Amino acid sequence: METTSFTDAKTVALKVLLAPELAGKVFLEGGLVPWVISGNASGRCHDDVDFSVRDEDMPTVRTWLQTRGFYDAALDSREITCNSKREDYGVHALIDGVMVSFAPFRIENGKLTQRNALHRSFAGYDALLVAAIESLAEADFVEMRELEDGTRIGVATIESVRAAKAATDREKDKADLAEIDRIGYDAERLARVEASFATMTVDCPAHSE
Repeated sequence: METTSFTDAKTVALKVLLAPELAGKVFLEGGLVPWVISGNASGRCHDDVDFSVRDEDMPTVRTWLQTRGFYDAALDSREITCNSKREDYGVHALIDGVMVSFAPFRIENGKLTQRNALHRSFAGYDALLVAAIESLAEADFVEMRELEDGTRIGVATIESVRAAKAATDREKDKADLAEIDRIGYDAERLARVEASFATMTVDCPAHSE
């Protein structure tokens, strides 16, 4: 449910992105990306703030959450009952009243694998999810981007955001797509990303009863 104002979502997103310990390790995903890049307001509410994180950087994320008092074991995928192997499917956290998710990913031999989890506390059930995308380079998936004030933040590439939103074709995404088109994108990179996203599969290896 989208109950977080754009201002609150952006403020929390930048709080995470600009934390020195997390610079270059967390990458903003989803509908906030074009608006944070452009500096304009989305004009709508958002749900949680999503970040992608390389597998090897997840310990840094958890340490940051713990030292700031944001870590909640009940929102850690490793603590979900159906996660019998205690594998890392990411962590959610409530930061200044805004739900934030950190989803680990890896790219090996051109194949992206990203894990995420749903929690009973906000989804009504627990579930582990794995998305896989073929022939996707990390440089086409995430990047460091400079804002107008010279600040550099980690974000999903504008092309990957566009490809994902065009595929879902939701009413709320139309304004995001229009802002992406206004900002501009690399047509060649978009074509590569769209071809890769067309191979995406999502699996649910475990869930609650």
